[in-house]
Amino acid sequence: MQETQALKARVEELEETLRAIRMGEVDAVLVSSAQGDQVFTLQGAEHPYRLLVETIEEGAATLSDDGTILYSNKSFAAFFGVPLEKFIGAPLQSFLSGNDAEFLKTLIIGAKLASTRGEIRLNRKNGKPRTIRLTLSPNRELGLEAICAVATELTEIVDANQALRVTETSLRQLSARLLQLQDEERRRIARDLHDITGQKIAVLSMSLDRLARLTEQRKPEAKDSIKESRDIVSQIGEEIRTLSYILHPPLLDECGLASAVHWYAEGFQKRSSIKLEVEVDADLPRLPADAETTLFRVVQESLTNVHRYSGSSSAKIRISKTSGEVLLEVIDYGHGIKSGTARGKLDGPAPLGVGIPGMRERLHQLGGDLSVDFGTSGTRVMATLPIRKLAESESDESESSLSLTIRSAEDARRRILIADDHELMRRGLRGLLESHDEWAVCGEAVEGNEAVRKSTELRPDLVIMDVNLPGLSGIEAAQQIRLEREATKILFFTVHDSDEIIREIIGVGALGYVAKSRASQDLIEAVRIVLGGKTFFPNAIAAAAARR
Repeated sequence: MQETQALKARVEELEETLRAIRMGEVDAVLVSSAQGDQVFTLQGAEHPYRLLVETIEEGAATLSDDGTILYSNKSFAAFFGVPLEKFIGAPLQSFLSGNDAEFLKTLIIGAKLASTRGEIRLNRKNGKPRTIRLTLSPNRELGLEAICAVATELTEIVDANQALRVTETSLRQLSARLLQLQDEERRRIARDLHDITGQKIAVLSMSLDRLARLTEQRKPEAKDSIKESRDIVSQIGEEIRTLSYILHPPLLDECGLASAVHWYAEGFQKRSSIKLEVEVDADLPRLPADAETTLFRVVQESLTNVHRYSGSSSAKIRISKTSGEVLLEVIDYGHGIKSGTARGKLDGPAPLGVGIPGMRERLHQLGGDLSVDFGTSGTRVMATLPIRKLAESESDESESSLSLTIRSAEDARRRILIADDHELMRRGLRGLLESHDEWAVCGEAVEGNEAVRKSTELRPDLVIMDVNLPGLSGIEAAQQIRLEREATKILFFTVHDSDEIIREIIGVGALGYVAKSRASQDLIEAVRIVLGGKTFFPNAIAAAAARR
């Protein structure tokens, strides 16, 4: 009975072994005999591994010690573009040429002793060369001298690295160019300040010394010396203002992109004699400062290119608002781009700018884009920027102590509020105004929001306002003051006297403006006229604009 059970158990064990062999779960059978243990590899046991090697994307092959291909999967043969049946049995180096073939021989010789690795390039008939990394390792199993080879595709990685190196090179070149331009601009500003403004200040100093002596001696030449000094001061003020405009146009901050572009276009026409047509959507919104600055720089750079390269006698600037973006176009009607040299000039750095690459980089940083249509009958530069709706939040302002001038029943003087961020200018204005008994300076403000608040609290008859105020600009502050108290009259006192700024001043309901360079001649007269309810615009263009 026990023998029957033992035999039954043995049969079950054999059946289980047979099942495992049939299912491929057994790679080999160990048989013990009088001659010793023997290992028998089962046919088909290597199938799962062969299937894995055949289906992987990496190439796998076995080479003899002289490089002859003993075995290869399809991926390895595909790298070399050779059918598998022609690949196996041939020397691997025969599919390469030149330095790559010699390099492979070196790898094979090294692989006889230790693992070696290197990259080779495979030429393709239609397309860029492929870069393959070969890893060769010695294999001495079962007494067979062979080399195992694994091939990995590196083409995309190499291309990406190359593109990255090109980008890094371009960025380094752009950075170097920007630094160069910065140095050139500083050098030019320093030269202008030294050679022009500095010289005139020196002359002014000498003139004032002469004036002091003449005044002491009570000589009639004192009047001429005063006039000469005043003229020099006006020239210095004009030059400093021009320098300020070149560095950054104040209109861009105070009135927005549209006004700044109109102002720049007027000046460009005078300097270049190129007729400009400017079209700006009436409902164009104010954009963030960096966006407006970027678009303005595109206009500057594009018009510079029009002047230098196009030969066009006219050009057009168009700024429009579409759904979700602002479109800026600068169009000329010149001879266009006729050679690679000309295109290179535009694409490369210009003496006073960084060219089209610089404009494109500025826009990309803000999520915008730049395209240039180089035609044979003109060029069109198109810049687009998304309109970002920024949530504006203002922190509560801390209340500062106010020195108020209380109007009494006995004090019938007209009350004036001065809004200017320069202390010396406020002090000079106060002294000049208070030298006249009919006026009293009731307060001072150093920025736009403070001017609005003090106008409400002090209820002045007149606000003398600078255009360029920190925080809320003078133009915006004037709008709020006029909305809250229409009886308060506003007179702008500014270094900006362009036609565009005058239109903005008129647009907010101000009754006049005085250029700071002409304060001694015009301010007192302007205050009297504006307090009398009339307008003071000291040139024909401004007067015509006021009548409209």
